Amino acid sequence: MDSLKKELEEELKLSTEDLRGHAWYHGPLLREGAEKLFSRDGEFLVRDSGSSPGEYVLSCMWKNQPMHFKIIRVVLRPKQGYTRELFQFENDQFDNIPALIRFHVGGRRTISNSTGAIIFQPITRTLPLRIISERQAAKSSSSAHLPRGQSKRRSLSSSQRDMLQVNSNNLLRSGSQPANLETVGRPFLQSAQSDSNLRTGVPQCSASHDSGPAPVSPVFRTGSEPVLNPVTSCPSSLGGSPLVGSDGQLHSRAPPKPLRISIVFPPTQSAPDPGDLYGELVPQVPVTMLPKGHAARLRAQEKWTSRARLTETSFGFLEAQTLTHTRGDEDERDWCFQRPLTETSSCFRLEEFRSLLLPDSNRPLDQSVLMRVKELLTHTDARATALHMLSVNCQVARVTGVTPEQKSIMGVESGLELVTLPHGGQLRRDLLERHHCLALGVAVDLLGCTGTLVQRATVLSRIITLAQELRNTTRDLYAFSAVMKALELPQVVRLENTWRALRRNHTDSAVTFEKSLKPFMKSLNEGDDAVGSEPLSLPHMVPLLRLMEGEDSVESTDRGCQLLYNLLQSARNATLHASDCTRHAHGLLSAGWEPIPELLEVFQTEFSLRLFWGHTGAQAEHKERCAKFDRILTVLSNKLEPDAGSEV
Repeated sequence: MDSLKKELEEELKLSTEDLRGHAWYHGPLLREGAEKLFSRDGEFLVRDSGSSPGEYVLSCMWKNQPMHFKIIRVVLRPKQGYTRELFQFENDQFDNIPALIRFHVGGRRTISNSTGAIIFQPITRTLPLRIISERQAAKSSSSAHLPRGQSKRRSLSSSQRDMLQVNSNNLLRSGSQPANLETVGRPFLQSAQSDSNLRTGVPQCSASHDSGPAPVSPVFRTGSEPVLNPVTSCPSSLGGSPLVGSDGQLHSRAPPKPLRISIVFPPTQSAPDPGDLYGELVPQVPVTMLPKGHAARLRAQEKWTSRARLTETSFGFLEAQTLTHTRGDEDERDWCFQRPLTETSSCFRLEEFRSLLLPDSNRPLDQSVLMRVKELLTHTDARATALHMLSVNCQVARVTGVTPEQKSIMGVESGLELVTLPHGGQLRRDLLERHHCLALGVAVDLLGCTGTLVQRATVLSRIITLAQELRNTTRDLYAFSAVMKALELPQVVRLENTWRALRRNHTDSAVTFEKSLKPFMKSLNEGDDAVGSEPLSLPHMVPLLRLMEGEDSVESTDRGCQLLYNLLQSARNATLHASDCTRHAHGLLSAGWEPIPELLEVFQTEFSLRLFWGHTGAQAEHKERCAKFDRILTVLSNKLEPDAGSEV
């Protein structure tokens, strides 16, 4: 066991881009074995595909049902002699599978729109991949030695072999093979659509278990046909050499595959199609390849979707060129304006929220949950905490992971544009609600520290370090302003002894807060874009949100008009650079960090609502909840330092 543990540890030390270096990758684990490991929604693992060698499958549990999605692999050929692989489910594409999994786990983005499946809890393996492979091989070997009546694989009858012999000429050139092959008569040609065969160039062969003459040609397996055990002759007995992906006879684009109808079994005795055992994924056209014009976009989406459906999970070799469309007179005639919808319900779904930390019915500020949250925050460094906050913030603000349906409803590409429009009122209210919950969470973290004065000063220093990471590393000014709002609450400012201990024991943090963070926050509130001119993930939009929702009026002074102009100008700049924010946030969230599911939940607004006001109180009106919690913070502050002038 010690040697196995050491071997597993060596595997997990591999690069974060290496699939074997992640504990949620289980290698050749079978479908049945994966389903036995699931116990609740959100659990997932990645395994090798049994029906398509070289492909990978995401197995997960959702709505109490096991689901399996074959990960789509897009192989690009931007220039001759060079290829690039991308992996995706339906929307965003990544250079490797770990980055794809991090993106969907970190933002809790749906795997497919049809199922709504979300993954956030990995199933980790406890054995090295070598042992898993040996066990699966042993199971396959024992299954292969079953009596003929109990064999799981189907063999060809004599009548079926006769049918194959008659139709051998048609089988030689299946729909999966290129149309311009000169050596069509070679019976060992591999399917050009299978990228795994192109890489290896090794044809599959198996010994026949049935007696009788062999057919003239072997049965070629396409991506949509079942795995067959029967009569396939080995290429070595037929002569020749297999084609590989670099052969000049292969066309640059693979032709469409045939319909999913078995050519071996008649309809009444057809074997199950392996493709039908996986959840449906409908890839969307990449944003960079979308043409202008509504009609042109619809045609591009239809072409992209049909290509993905024909090639199952591998797009084959696609030319890496941007789809160029010109909007002519026909496009202008087909194009029509679609009125965006006005959302009336909040994006925070308390009734659908499933928690890993909270019980089904909890009281406000449950002590056991608070201790668990404090433990998570204490054992996570400030940069990782800032990335978790950014991930959830971008999802709520609709900066990353925006689906085509959401864009159609909004009428724009990003939530940063929607908040400036009349029909963006619900998103503005949701962002204000979340901003307030983030500030309350930081205040509870500090005011709930009932330890010594030194411990409380340490917590305050950690919060200031988090604010620095939000400003300098993740460039999330939305979350940064929430942290600063918490530190400037009256209940926190009055803790004179705590601030004095901070200046004494954590001098650098105290100086940074007074000389750097506070002036920076003041400039942001005054609409000074110069301080936030660097690439941002999320801009400081709270003053605009409050102004448009009537919660804050510009002060009636000589500078009132100037402040209003600055706020509107900063909102305009944020809208113009919305795509830059999306790219910057996407780059940070896919740069090799491992999200912690429990910590992601801590920063969800639904979790804060349940934690602060309980299972029933979370449904109350916003003003009533805020007034009640303000009194709670006052009680906690007075309990920590009853007399602001006394030493503790």
